[in-house]
Amino acid sequence: MKKVLAGIWVALLIQGLGGPTAHAQRYIYVDTEYMLGQMSEYAAAQSELKVQVERWNAEADEMKQEIERLYRTMRAESPLLTESMQRERLEEIKAREERLLAWQKEQFGEEGALFKRQQDLIRPLQDKIYAAVQKYARDKSYDLIFDRAAGNQLLFVSPKLDKSNEILAAMGVVRKSTTAKAQPKPTTNTKTPPKATQPPAPAVGSQRMP
Repeated sequence: MKKVLAGIWVALLIQGLGGPTAHAQRYIYVDTEYMLGQMSEYAAAQSELKVQVERWNAEADEMKQEIERLYRTMRAESPLLTESMQRERLEEIKAREERLLAWQKEQFGEEGALFKRQQDLIRPLQDKIYAAVQKYARDKSYDLIFDRAAGNQLLFVSPKLDKSNEILAAMGVVRKSTTAKAQPKPTTNTKTPPKATQPPAPAVGSQRMP
């Protein structure tokens, strides 16, 4: 709902810029995704993330291979195993599968180590771009700056365009605070790092004795 309202507000604002006062208001757009791609620090960050993903994938492959080895051994030795021994072997394999899945989630999950490392590497670069956009807007006297990479999200809005208090006054609303509103800092999108290829663990349900 907030995104819809924001989109309507931006559309009305752009429409307003084409009105009688358009000559007094200036706006441009930037592409933060493109800007990130031009930074050597970003390329270095992507390389580091790629190396880390490859290392974790190699570890996952080793764990998966060990699970498959245990399963093959159990099948080969099945004629010599009692029912109790077979059950113990299956339980061990299942425990290893569960540990593998938990480990994959810790590394590649939505809030996993890869995501956190990406934030540590990319967020400072986004902040650097944001600060440069703010300075550029002030130096060049721009009223609005949109981010093309974020679907025309506003990166900068001149405080003089904020008519909230005037509208509140027209509504007869008495403001609770006269403190000037701070310029909001948008959350820019991070470019997705190399996607981790998670080796699937064999399903326990398929481990049946012949």
